[in-house]
Amino acid sequence: MIEVIVNRAPYGIKEVCISGHANAAAYGSDIVCSAVSAISFGILNAIHPLLGIVPQVSQAPKDGGFLRWSISSLEDAELHEKQQLLAESMVISLLAVAEQYGSYVSVQDDKWQGGASQ
Repeated sequence: MIEVIVNRAPYGIKEVCISGHANAAAYGSDIVCSAVSAISFGILNAIHPLLGIVPQVSQAPKDGGFLRWSISSLEDAELHEKQQLLAESMVISLLAVAEQYGSYVSVQDDKWQGGASQ
């Protein structure tokens, strides 16, 4: 199962941590894993071109199954708001996958609690 844990601070999302494997189908055919990967990496790959900042990302080598995006508060209020909007977009998109494929994806987030299988 893929677990998504969202940690929040007073300024917004502090961290999004994604771990595990969906195992919904054979390697290379797993649409659940593909959806989670496309959402998370799509947002992360957009941050630098859109905002001009490099996201703080940790991930597992080779076999994957782990991604952490650490989001710090930015001094530039407009830039901070845009980064938070992208982070919320990621979380809401992952919640949509969890709603459809709750046996394979779990999202834990105090703000959007109840939006997906927990």
